[in-house]
Amino acid sequence: MYLTYSEFKSILSDSVDEVTFDKLLVRAEIQIDTVTNYFYSMPGINDIESDSNSKYPWLKARSDVFKKALALTIDYMNSNNVSNSADLKNNSFSSIEIGRTTLQSANKDISNTSSGLAVPDEALMILGRYGLRYGGVQSV
Repeated sequence: MYLTYSEFKSILSDSVDEVTFDKLLVRAEIQIDTVTNYFYSMPGINDIESDSNSKYPWLKARSDVFKKALALTIDYMNSNNVSNSADLKNNSFSSIEIGRTTLQSANKDISNTSSGLAVPDEALMILGRYGLRYGGVQSV
């Protein structure tokens, strides 16, 4: 677990209650791990607790940004009623035109992200700033 509820409240104080937080935390961690290529989940390589308590400011900043991105993802998932990438893909188009035929999505209120994952663009931006965003091929 990367983030406690008290840490979450210090980042986004008026966002979600503890029950909702607990429900979304594991799913949000999966989304963030996917975006960061499992940066903090690989055993023995990088440790978020060590980085959080590091004397080096860039390591502490990196862990803080990771936690902020996770908090933003939980808030995004709660606000948009999204729990995984499939929820986004089910409403992936707002309008498509083929010849003289136009199809429009019935749900225009869903917010899509540039990654296609349930991670908001703000989280992607701050992860990228600290080198945590993975840009390679996830699978073949």
